[in-house]
Parts: sequence; structure tokens; C-alpha cells
Amino acid sequence: MARKSKRMIAAEQAAPLTGHIYHVAVYVRLSVEDTYYKNGTDSLSNQEEMARDYLKDKADMKLYKVYSDNGETGSNFERQGFRDMMYDVYNGKVNCIIVKDLSRFGREYIEMGDYLEKIFPLIGVRFIAINDHYDNNVTSFDISVPIKNIINTLYAKDLSKKSAAALRIKQQSGAFIGSYAAYGYMKSKEDKHKIVVDEETAPVVQMIFEWKAQGFGYSSICRKLYDRGIMPPCRYRYDKGIIKDKKYADSVFWRTHTIKTILENEVYIGNMVQGRRKSRFFDGMGEIKVDKRDWSVVQNTHEPIISQELFDTVQKQLTAAREHYYSNLGKYNKVSKQENIFKKKVVCGDCGAPLIRYKSVKPENKNMVHYSYICPHHALYPTRCGFYSIPENDLKKIVMDSIRMQQSYLSDMDTMFLHIANNTAVKKKQASLTRAIRDSLANISYIKTSRIRMASDLAKGLIFDEEFTFAKAKIDEQLRTETEKLNETRKKLDKFNAIISASKWIRVFKKYHDAKILTRDMVEAFIEKIIIYPDKRIEIVWTYRDKQSELMSLIRGGEAIA
Repeated sequence: MARKSKRMIAAEQAAPLTGHIYHVAVYVRLSVEDTYYKNGTDSLSNQEEMARDYLKDKADMKLYKVYSDNGETGSNFERQGFRDMMYDVYNGKVNCIIVKDLSRFGREYIEMGDYLEKIFPLIGVRFIAINDHYDNNVTSFDISVPIKNIINTLYAKDLSKKSAAALRIKQQSGAFIGSYAAYGYMKSKEDKHKIVVDEETAPVVQMIFEWKAQGFGYSSICRKLYDRGIMPPCRYRYDKGIIKDKKYADSVFWRTHTIKTILENEVYIGNMVQGRRKSRFFDGMGEIKVDKRDWSVVQNTHEPIISQELFDTVQKQLTAAREHYYSNLGKYNKVSKQENIFKKKVVCGDCGAPLIRYKSVKPENKNMVHYSYICPHHALYPTRCGFYSIPENDLKKIVMDSIRMQQSYLSDMDTMFLHIANNTAVKKKQASLTRAIRDSLANISYIKTSRIRMASDLAKGLIFDEEFTFAKAKIDEQLRTETEKLNETRKKLDKFNAIISASKWIRVFKKYHDAKILTRDMVEAFIEKIIIYPDKRIEIVWTYRDKQSELMSLIRGGEAIA
């Protein structure tokens, strides 16, 4: 057990203020680097156990919650567990934070110094780092803390470099370092850095290569796999417990991109291909793609699924297809292009898939281009989706007519809300609510001051414990009542302000009143989503629907506006 400093011993022996209880947040963190170099000694469970052991004999501390970040760098504070903890701190649920040591809290010394020197003292939060014998409730901030933070920052940077170097060495030796093996393989139970053939999915990979060699396209291969009831890789891994994300629980469709990735992967001829993406642990850099020339490729590291001859045959077909594609690229560049004004706005009402815009040029008139929106699921799996396509010009006319109707409706709403906003009785009620809020804030400030003054009298011995306890209970009740009154008044004022200011957001749409053609700006302003059903029925979800519904419900619900 680590030795305790005199100031930590003093903190543990210090008697708590009468009636004061610290609501404790225990924060634990395990970084990516730690998983490579700590061998479990700094695990989340060990950190939590140490904090709980520390709390055992602390009568003035009550554990509120354990917050954790697993696999998160300490070089920045953009971590979900940390954000959740600080949210509860700022909302008054937590007033004490305990960590194993300063490095678990963070390794970025400037921002960490701001928390320890400025933020926590300002909001009255006690901070304890057990192994560093630091407790801001016992001792003032000293020079050793920022020095430790700087050391932690340098350590994180050095550790990140070592981690990257270790991974490169493993890659170059042909060791597998991924989260899960390529479809068709699985991690070896004896050695997690080796992959072995998955007897369940390897035959699927063989079928995919054979079908491609026979001339089948990506879409045809997807349909054949679906018709056989073969689950795509993401669903297979979810069913096997390899990945936990529930969004894959209902995945049944194969994607053409998945087929293409499998067909191009040398892993199936026994070569270990890694390093397609890279990131830097220390500065939190997101993953970026690596040029194919810089990938790590080690030959003959595991049993192949596909013969070299079959693989080469497929690669020749893929190369020929790419060359054909690029030879046609730009063929119709002289044909006038139209902006896709409905980009990311149109979805299939049958299967929910985003529709894609398809361009076609008629052979007899190569200067005329036609656009339609089609459902990619229908193209691949016609039996699973009944929607096929809709011409873009038809969609534009329907949407433009709908927007004109909405503009008329919004204009009527604007007139109504302007009348309400200019009503004298409404303005008086708004001013009355504003005064009530100001009065409540003043009362709350006075009550809090009284509580502080009474605590000071207790500390000076001017009043007895019984008097303090009785008076404090009454003050707390007053504070609770006044706070509830303040919150209720604020809700009422918010409703008034929402109604009175309605004309402001309605005016945003007025600038399109005289528009003759539909533009991308108009679509963005008015439309959140367009849903198209197989019978060509169209449902438009307006961007302001929630605000509109809320305002109308306030009025129709009999809200006392004046």
C-alpha cells in the first residue's frame, strides 16, 4: 500500500462540518496505451476498488456514482464519461471528485491546471488524487501539481510513440493486431495475434470469388447471398458476440461495397494486410486513410481461402472494370449538369433507405440528361421493397407546390402572432412575469446569504447545534419553495416569449415568397425530410414542425396569454 503524506493523513482525520456530506464522483479511465503497457495493473476495476477502499472510513463522504472512460486518451477532455461527470457537477449533484492519481484525470497540463486551480475552487468542488496525496480541501495548490501534470503530458506523448512503434513492429512481423479478423477468418484461440480459417464463413468467401469470376456483378452477388439467407459480416459478428452494437442486430442486406472490399483483399490468399488507417493516440487525431503503397503487407502468414489463380482472375476483371469506368468518366461532361437540391433529404417510404439520384442520357439525344430518384434496396432486393423510382422534375413540382401552400399558411400564422405580440395585456403579463423572476432571484440570494451567516455563527460558537439544525431546516424549506416558484415562473415566461417571438422565425421564410424555381437553399430552409411511398404518395417533414406544433398547442390548449 502506498505511503500517506502528512497532509493526506490530516485530511482523513479532520472532522467534517456538522451535517455536511460530500456527494462523491469516482472517476476511472483506461487509455489505449494502458492496454499495451500496464498489463491490467491500472484496470478500471482496480482504480474503482482503490477509490471505494478509500471511502470506507469517510463518514462525510457518500458515493454518488462511478464514471468511467475505457480506451480514451488523457491528453484531452473530450471523453463521454468525463463530460457526464462534469454535467452532474455543474448541476449540483456532485461536489467531490476522487481519482486514483492525477494522470487518470488527465494528462493535458494546461487544461488540467485550469480545473484544479480555477474551476473547482470557484464552484466549491473537492478534488482528491489518492496516490498523489493531493486534496484541495486540505492544502492550497502547490508547484508540485503542475509539475506532475507536465510530466504526465510528456509521458502520454512518449507512451503514444512507443505504442505506435510497437504496433508497427507487430505489423511488419505479420502479427494480427486488429479488433476482429476479416470475414472468412477468426482470431486463433491459442494466439490472438494469428488468424485461422472460419469454417462457417470461408465457403461464403469462396462463393463470392467464384461468382465474380463467372461474371456476376456486385448487385447480383448481393442478391444471391440474400436469397440464401446468408447474413452480412456485421450481422454475423453481432450474432457471434464479436461486436456488441445493437444497430447491427437487424442487418440482413449485403452492400456492394462489402463485396468489393472482400474481392480486393489479399488476406484471402494468405497475406496479412494491415495499416490501412492510422491515428495518433496522444493528440486525439481521428482515423485517416493511408495510401495503399504504405500499407503493411506480409506474405504467407496464414492459411489461404482462395487460390492465387482465382484471385488473379478476379483482379483482372476488377482492373478491366475500373479502366472501363475511367474511360467513360467525363464522357458527358459537356452535357449540362444540375445541382442535386434534394441531396440527403429523400428517403424510401417502404424500406427507409436514402434514395439516390440516378442520371441517364438517351442515345438519340445525348445533350439531354434525365434524373430520377431510385431506391438502392429495390435495385438489389426487389422483393423486399416496393418503391422503384420517381423523376426529379415530378418531385420538384410537388415540393414547390407544397412550399407555396406552406408560405400561405405561415403568412396567416405570422399575422396571428403579430397581433398577439402587440396586445397591451400580453406585454403587461410578460413584464409581470419578468418582475416575478427578478424578485425570486433576490429572495433566493437573501436566503443563501442567511444560511452562510448562520453557518458562520455556528462556527464561532454564537449558536448551538440544535438551534442551527432547526433554523437550517426552515431555511432549506424556504429555499426549496422559492426555487420551485422561480422555475414555474420561468416556464410561463418561456411560453410567452415563444409566442411573442414567433414572427421572427416565420419571417425567415418570407424571403422565398416570390421565388419562381425551387433551390437548394429553399429545400434546406423548409424541409427536413421527404418520404416517398410506392404509390408515389409523398410526405414532407417540415423543419419547423415541432415549433409550429408547440405554439399551436399553447394557444389551442387555452394557455392564458393575457
